[in-house]
Amino acid sequence: MAQPNRISRKSFLKRFRDVVQGMDACEDVDLDSALKITGEKVRIPPPALPLQIQLGDEEGYRLNLYPELRFEEDGRLVHRDDYLLFDPTTYFSDISGFLRLNQGDSLLLGRQDRLQRLLLRYPKVVADQHLRLKLSPKGLALKNKSSTADACVAPIIVPDQVERMASWRLSKLAKLREILDGPIEPPSRSEALDLIQRVNRLMAKEPYRVMDAHDRPGGLLALPDRPRPIFVGDLHARIDNLLVVLTQNGFLEALLDGSGLIILLGDAIQPDIRGEEGDMDSSMLMMDLIFRLKLRFPERVFYLRGNHDSFSDDISKGGIPQGLLWEQALHDRRGLKYKEAMQDFYDLLPYVAASAGYLACHAGPPTSKITWEMLRDIRQHPKLAHQLTHIRLRRSNSPSGYGPNDLDRLRKRLGAKPSAPVILGHTPISEQDTCWINAGGIPNHHVLYGAHPDWIGVITRTGKQLLPLVYPSEPMLGVYNRRVRTKMAEP
Repeated sequence: MAQPNRISRKSFLKRFRDVVQGMDACEDVDLDSALKITGEKVRIPPPALPLQIQLGDEEGYRLNLYPELRFEEDGRLVHRDDYLLFDPTTYFSDISGFLRLNQGDSLLLGRQDRLQRLLLRYPKVVADQHLRLKLSPKGLALKNKSSTADACVAPIIVPDQVERMASWRLSKLAKLREILDGPIEPPSRSEALDLIQRVNRLMAKEPYRVMDAHDRPGGLLALPDRPRPIFVGDLHARIDNLLVVLTQNGFLEALLDGSGLIILLGDAIQPDIRGEEGDMDSSMLMMDLIFRLKLRFPERVFYLRGNHDSFSDDISKGGIPQGLLWEQALHDRRGLKYKEAMQDFYDLLPYVAASAGYLACHAGPPTSKITWEMLRDIRQHPKLAHQLTHIRLRRSNSPSGYGPNDLDRLRKRLGAKPSAPVILGHTPISEQDTCWINAGGIPNHHVLYGAHPDWIGVITRTGKQLLPLVYPSEPMLGVYNRRVRTKMAEP
């Protein structure tokens, strides 16, 4: 683990004071421990230590600004110039929101920003426009934008708190190691077959599944609203991105204590990286990991069927027939019985997850007639199943796609509120992002893509509403396996 840049409290405060101009100490607070931010813009050096920012008087709302640490391939945690701003009373103990401050960014803290209010749960002591932060190579500039509310900043210098972010991430790796009980690596043929067969037996009586008219697993999951959902979009064999989710925020802890559940929106397999579309080894390893998680958390890990969850000859990427290659790879590496068991797994998958607070499926709502019974008895309605896994948002290049009325119809047929969010995968809105809220300008219509090479976004509930949280991609498979093998080698 990389050690934070060491700096003494005395030298930090000296640097802090030397570059701060026009600042007065907060009332009854010593200048050596806190500095007041006035209406004049001030700048401090790029903070090597985390900071505490207080909005309001001494009884005000406190936030922490920490350097965001990322895992390198060799397992070191490093800082790459960006920072996270969060409420320390919840961030290290629960699923919690945060703001990210990147180089060149300007961030105006205040209740006027609705997303900030939801992510940080601002109390009334925070002004509509309270404190502006701007990060540049020269340092962190701050300016109090409120004429009536105070703002102060102070360094966090207690060693345990300085290293808290690093310790927190490492502790999650340790928890994941305990859950998986070993490295993430290809099992033997017999072990792989046993794993998928155990999963299929579970899927035949999957928790929360609505059974069809013939008492078989139907197309609907009727999930309780209380556990907080953690939606993950199309991963396309990016194991690293799934491991990032499992080692960030309070997601793993929520699985362990039952306060949260993960909903994978399908298409976890078949790479979409140019030049790697035919490599199916990572897809096998991805499914092995998902199967292990499903067996460990049968009531808290769910997988919705996507269009790539198939051996169909019409599934291709970059001219590569991925469906056929996937079928052949499973047959060659793991045998006929395993390939047939994977087809059984696909046939057992649900298509739609429904709760009082949200709906989710892989692609989008059907544009044709739909009833609750048709969704339940999905095997008798292949056209409906195809639309749920293949349809795309109606745009100029996709005039036959779905639109707002189709979303409303799906909500109505499933008894959801007109404002219930619908979370989908399948159709990235652009190549520059991983998460789109109110996609296409449609309220409560959210799209996730989990295979971005640089970022992995999730949609989850930090309070009463579903919100987006985005994390940098990290080489987590190598980091995890290295730590597991190191631990196994210990006497």
